[in-house]
Amino acid sequence: MARPHIMFVQAQDLPWQKGLYGPGREDVEMKMLSIDEKGTDATTIVRYPAGWQRTAPEYNTAHEEFMVLDGEITINGQTYDRHCYGFFPAGYTREAAASPKGAVLLTMFYDKPMIVNGKGKTFDEKLLVKFVDPKMMDWDPGLVDPQLAKGVAIKPFRTDPYTGEVSFLYCSPPHRVPPGMAKPQWTHPMVEELYVIEGDYVWGDCGRMGPGGYAWWREDVYHGPSGTDTGYHLFVRTIGGPLVNTFATEKLPFTWDAPYNPQIPDELKKYAKGYVKPKNY
Repeated sequence: MARPHIMFVQAQDLPWQKGLYGPGREDVEMKMLSIDEKGTDATTIVRYPAGWQRTAPEYNTAHEEFMVLDGEITINGQTYDRHCYGFFPAGYTREAAASPKGAVLLTMFYDKPMIVNGKGKTFDEKLLVKFVDPKMMDWDPGLVDPQLAKGVAIKPFRTDPYTGEVSFLYCSPPHRVPPGMAKPQWTHPMVEELYVIEGDYVWGDCGRMGPGGYAWWREDVYHGPSGTDTGYHLFVRTIGGPLVNTFATEKLPFTWDAPYNPQIPDELKKYAKGYVKPKNY
C-alpha cells in the first residue's frame, strides 16, 4: 500500500518508541521513519540495547532489510558492524543473535513484522542477501545514471530478482554544482527512498538534509535542483522497479542557502526542523 510523500525530515527529531510495531521484539527501541496506510510496510531505525541477545531460533513473517548505522550485531555467527547490510526473506531462521555493546540499524520491513519462535519452514532463497560489507568494496562510477554529473559513484547491495528494485550506497564529492548555479528538477516512475549517512544534500525547493535526513520520494513528484557543497554518503532504495530518472527541460537557479520547506504529512509536521550544520572548528 502507499506511503505518504516525505521530503524530508531529520531522524534525530523523531521520537523513540518501545518495541517494533509488530510483536516479538519488545526489548528494542524504534523510530518510525515512514509506514504505509495499512500499517504494514515500514522503514524504521531499530536500537538494540547493549547485552541484547536471542539464544533460540526465531524467524520473521516479513522480509527484513537492514544496514547498520552504529555499533554491531551478530546474527547466525556473522558480525555486522557499521554500514554492513543484509536482506533476510520472510521465514529465514535466525538461529541466534546478540549485540554485546548495542547497535542501531536502519531497518525496512516488507510487511508487519511478526517474530515467531522456532525455525522457519521455507524462505525464498533468491531474495536472501546474507552479508555485505561495503567498506571492503570499491566505489563504481559506471553504475551511475550517465545523465548525472560526473564524480558520483555507487556500491550495490542488492537487486530484486523479480521487480528490479535496488538498494545501494551512493556518494558524491564536495563542490558538485553545475556551471551558473542552475540545474533541472527531476522525478522517477518509482519511489526513491533516501537516508543521509554522512555529509549534506541540498535541495533548492526543500532545503539542506544533513546526516539522518530521510526522504520517501513518491512517484512522479518533481524536486530539485540539488547539489552538495560538502559531499555526501547516502543509502538509497527503490520501490516499484529499478531506478529511472526523468529530468525536466528547464534549468532553475540553485543556492546553498535554500530554506527548509518540507513536503511531509501532517503527523510529521510537529517534528520537522531544519538541519543546523555544526561547526567543524
